[in-house]
Amino acid sequence: MKTLPSFDELAALAQSDPKALEALRLKMSEEVIANASHATQPQLHAMLSHINRVIEHGKNPLHVNVMLFQALSKQYSRFATAFESPESLRSHNAEIMDFRVGQAARQSARASE
Repeated sequence: MKTLPSFDELAALAQSDPKALEALRLKMSEEVIANASHATQPQLHAMLSHINRVIEHGKNPLHVNVMLFQALSKQYSRFATAFESPESLRSHNAEIMDFRVGQAARQSARASE
């Protein structure tokens, strides 16, 4: 696997050729995924896809970093919950609501009485 260039080299690449930096990011990400176990590769591809969507929606590099930090914080919180109280992830409490409106909802309510 290729080693990551120094921060200074990456910063210079970001200034001179942002497309090359993006290509390097994608190439190295795919290398990491290819070297992971086959069992974890689908999850890693899903994570990379999510990261790519966050990057695409960012307005500027700072905005992208903030959004990626928020996504990472959510994942960390889920991980902590799974580690500390896995049973809480298995219990689901959902309330089923009737979304019909107007006359159809009134007729349904009368019919169930």
